[in-house]
Amino acid sequence: MREELVALAKLAEMDDSARDIDAELKQIPQRLEEMRNSVLTLETMLAQERQQLSEAEQLKAKQTSELKERSEGLQRARKKVAQATSIREADAGEREVEANRRAIKEREDELGRIAQAIEAKTASLAEREKDFEETKTSLQTDEESSKTRVAELEEQRAKLLDGRDVLAAKVSKTIIKRYERLKTGIPNAVIIISDGTCTACRMALPPQLTIELQRANELHQCPHCRRIIIHKAVVEG
Repeated sequence: MREELVALAKLAEMDDSARDIDAELKQIPQRLEEMRNSVLTLETMLAQERQQLSEAEQLKAKQTSELKERSEGLQRARKKVAQATSIREADAGEREVEANRRAIKEREDELGRIAQAIEAKTASLAEREKDFEETKTSLQTDEESSKTRVAELEEQRAKLLDGRDVLAAKVSKTIIKRYERLKTGIPNAVIIISDGTCTACRMALPPQLTIELQRANELHQCPHCRRIIIHKAVVEG
């Protein structure tokens, strides 16, 4: 058991030295995925705003066409009034003139509102396109730099963990499984102590446990934080 504990302590030391590297290797793809989602969101918003702008332009064209028709109708109505041969014909012509005037005023007001909306949407779209291009460029740059960084990290990690498999082979599968399970939930899953205190949680250990740790006949865990504890004398011995 003593040899297993020594191997486990060295293995845990290796893993702890690579912990920051593992964390960064995990963060890099997460960060890139978040950036890709941002680009996709901006792209979707761009498509929606372009569609809205297109619809506004179509509506403007329709209103412009109707305004032209109403203007032509107004000219015809005025001509009818001028050519009227009776009061009845003149009144009908005047009503037609007034109806066209109201319609023209409505179309002009509507065109004014549409023009303002188009202007605002065009400005918003330009800003959105700028954000999209900047985010897209930033993503491309980050993807390239991340490839280089990942390669560097993996090289560093390989050096730090060189010989890990040899150490792991010296430890029973049951202990390795317990260690791996603990490692996923808490940092520094294996603690080396030199007295009767767990250096991780700073809690005092039972005297009998301290004695058993020095004997190194079995694997022990801190009764408070559940980390695996190994006595310094075992590792140094």
